[in-house]
Amino acid sequence: MIPFNLKIAGRKKIRDRGINWKEVYKEKSKSLKKRFDKTIGPGSYYRWEGHDVTTNSNYYVVVGPTVQRELGKCFFAGIKKLPRDPKAKIYSPDGEYFTNIMSALSHASRKWGVRMP
Repeated sequence: MIPFNLKIAGRKKIRDRGINWKEVYKEKSKSLKKRFDKTIGPGSYYRWEGHDVTTNSNYYVVVGPTVQRELGKCFFAGIKKLPRDPKAKIYSPDGEYFTNIMSALSHASRKWGVRMP
């Protein structure tokens, strides 16, 4: 017999949580964006932040260039929960590697609900 208060489904996917993503660049990411825009070209690095009301947590999404062992020069799309303490160290996001920026941006849009620029 299954109890009536048993939760069968897990949490909602991040893209279904209604997070309002805003393009935000902090002190470190401003210099990264400036460097990537100068060396690779405009539109090569993006960073969004959003607040999830269901878990009361802040997240950030990054799409930008990187170098990976197997692929060499490629693009990365990843997400990470921001720490509650604004002075705490922010670690690298978890994500996937792509051969071009459009694939990385469309992955971020499909998976996390960020708007394509």
